[in-house]
Amino acid sequence: MKYILLPKPDTIHQLPFYFAVEEYVARHYTNDDYFMGWRVNPTVMLGRNQLIDNEVNTDYCKEHKIDIFRRKSGGGCIYADKGCIQFSYISRAVNANEAFAQYMHRMAELLRGLNINAQLSGRNDILIDDTKVSGCAFYQLSNRSVLHNSLLFDPQLDHLSNALTPAKEKLQSKGVASVRQRVTNVATYTQLDILNFMDYVRQEMCGKEVLELTEEDMKGIAEIEKELSSDDFVYGKNPKYSLVRKHRFEGVGTLEAHIELKNNIIGSINMVGDYFLLGDIDHDFLSLLKGCEFTREAVEERLAGIDLSTIIRGLKPRQFLRLLFGREPHVMKPAWLKIDLTSKKSTGETAGILAKHHLNTICTSGLCPNRSECWMARTATLMIGGDICTRKCRFCNTLSGRPRLLNPDEPRHVAESVRALKLRYAVITSVDRDDLPDYGAAHWIKTIEEIRRLNPDTKIELLIPDFMGKANLIRQVMATRPHVAGHNMETVCRLTPSVRSVARYERSLDVLREIANCGITAKTGFMLGLGETHEEILETMDDILSTGCQRLTLGQYLQPTVDHLPVKAYITPEKFAEYKRIALEKGFKHVVSGPLVRSSYHAAEGI
Repeated sequence: MKYILLPKPDTIHQLPFYFAVEEYVARHYTNDDYFMGWRVNPTVMLGRNQLIDNEVNTDYCKEHKIDIFRRKSGGGCIYADKGCIQFSYISRAVNANEAFAQYMHRMAELLRGLNINAQLSGRNDILIDDTKVSGCAFYQLSNRSVLHNSLLFDPQLDHLSNALTPAKEKLQSKGVASVRQRVTNVATYTQLDILNFMDYVRQEMCGKEVLELTEEDMKGIAEIEKELSSDDFVYGKNPKYSLVRKHRFEGVGTLEAHIELKNNIIGSINMVGDYFLLGDIDHDFLSLLKGCEFTREAVEERLAGIDLSTIIRGLKPRQFLRLLFGREPHVMKPAWLKIDLTSKKSTGETAGILAKHHLNTICTSGLCPNRSECWMARTATLMIGGDICTRKCRFCNTLSGRPRLLNPDEPRHVAESVRALKLRYAVITSVDRDDLPDYGAAHWIKTIEEIRRLNPDTKIELLIPDFMGKANLIRQVMATRPHVAGHNMETVCRLTPSVRSVARYERSLDVLREIANCGITAKTGFMLGLGETHEEILETMDDILSTGCQRLTLGQYLQPTVDHLPVKAYITPEKFAEYKRIALEKGFKHVVSGPLVRSSYHAAEGI
């Protein structure tokens, strides 16, 4: 038997290289048996007919930079790293089963030669104290057989356990499943280090006999390696499988989804259950998911804009996503977001004044976390135009639907409330009124005029809607000369379509630009924690500055109800402080930034 001597033997290659060496030698060198020992960086090695999703925790592997490759031999899935030794044995024996039985006996004897109590288990495994340290698999070429023998010398057993522990799924597949066994390390039973152990095995198996591979050999090996490392070989061999999901939703019924997947791509999907069908479920719903990556984000994006309730009565997108992927991971609210909403005397007085004049506030409809603090200080952001918004943004708790007619007395009631609250600084906002020809602009003007008439010393800040981008309407409202006029961006460009129902990122920038062009101090704000990146936050700041707006608020998005967008991350107070510093360095003149900050929080500061 000859030992296969590689050029640069100390170099550690990826797994397909060594499989390519095996195959090349088996096909081109037929006069002897050949043997080789080698190691790899952290790698999961799949058998030829195994299903990745049944065997591998792919998320864990990605996170810890563990490679995933497939071999041509059968058998189970294993984990290997530099603490594992892989042995390759290429046999010319006519009876491959007999040759491999003899080889495994030889390997057990080598361990016993080091006073290690190694025993064979069946034909393929070696045990020490009833725990597995070695297994093998093989495949046959014409007149040659190739065996891989993996020996656990001193691997990272936590990686071994976690990388080979897939998520618990109900899978139906033709793939071969691995049999999990207890494992241990050879290093526990010997004083030899891994390199000395490999030298020991080489000497016992081959003595000084070697096969030196040539440059021409290496070219041939490289061609085979290219095939074995290709996605087509690793993932193309992945069997199709069916995933079954079942859940009952109140008001909808029981839904059971049968999804055919390959490489985490939806091939087909079928729905059964006792739900009430209203539309063409195949054409208008399920067919849209064919070819879609099987992730919550990809499915949600594919179904954006589809009203599922017109196809299956009562079904909401979040329920369908819950069916397929389970509950969305909950991000725990940190300690710094604990809010004291205890009612104080002054809080009650403010609420009483607002109720007396039949006024709405964004403090209440928006579940503002600062309302107790502000109401104690006898300040409030008054909301005009009614309490029902014509838009349905996925972050906002204000009621959505068909609004009532405008109350002609509302401008006077607002002005009277400002006077009763003795406000030195009043913030006025509104619901969106896309049902009105002027989107509510005239109502805004009347309200500002009434506040000025009854409260000549009160400064007024406006937080206006986008008026559908109508510049003439924005100019008419700005002609009332408020001290500050704001319009919120709410989020970064990429997330705007999924966060805001009608508003457009560029249109909101145009609103800020028009405010600044009118000579009014412009202000805006956006939320963090919706999934935006650091780079997107900085880009949004730059876009805002380009409009002439120099006042900015940054706050944490808080999910109002289960029907609203989930929080993707809670941003620390330190990070908010960093963004304030960055914004000021970029050129903003006034920045309020913190987890509980809302657009009108401490609005009078810096004026």
